[in-house]
Amino acid sequence: MPLARAVEEATEPTLNATVFNRLRADIVACRLMPNERLRVEALRERYGVGGSPIREALMRLEAEGLVELEQHKGFRVSGVSRDRLTDLMSTRIEIEGLALRWAIERGGVEWEADLLGAFHRLSRQRKTTASGGAINADWAREHRVFHAALVVACGSPTLLSIRDNLFDQTSRYVALSIISRSTPRNDIAEHEQIMRAALNRNVAQALALNREHIDRTMQKVMKSLAGHDGSSKTEPTNGRAAK
Repeated sequence: MPLARAVEEATEPTLNATVFNRLRADIVACRLMPNERLRVEALRERYGVGGSPIREALMRLEAEGLVELEQHKGFRVSGVSRDRLTDLMSTRIEIEGLALRWAIERGGVEWEADLLGAFHRLSRQRKTTASGGAINADWAREHRVFHAALVVACGSPTLLSIRDNLFDQTSRYVALSIISRSTPRNDIAEHEQIMRAALNRNVAQALALNREHIDRTMQKVMKSLAGHDGSSKTEPTNGRAAK
């Protein structure tokens, strides 16, 4: 779990935080699809809560860029596009590269142990569900933990917060590529190579491998965006929202 999110959950175990985290997770995993209308009443039914936590969560998610508020129309899940994907991935490469550099320079034995553990847990997960039509929630969690473990020792909460948001923004695109049943990719070896370079304190190699890893993800996801890039806005039915 990203450091910033872990701190938030540890210090704010409230109903509002729970609703925010659940709604955010549904958007990142594309259980709520890009451009989908987010009606308060439907979301109240989906999460079994009142309107106040829903509205607060929507406002916080708008600030993160995962939700958009349209005048006279209400909230909807932010759309996706090839240009947006390129911008997010390019920025993530630079931000994550800086955090990784600092982590390699500053990380100690505990960082090394946590990174090894995170990779081990990730390597034991399937990327997709048994049917192959959706992202495996356990893999998604361990994947987030692994990438956070790579950079957590950088020592900058500000940098980690920016990286966390970029990671989750790009995770939506990864989830879309899995839903679209694009060609499977076994990226465990890529993750291991990045980890080994980091543990060996080879900054140049670790940064190059991380850049290549993110770029490969971008190219794969780009091919799966047909039908989602600039797609028409959709509205959830009560039945869908209640799933």
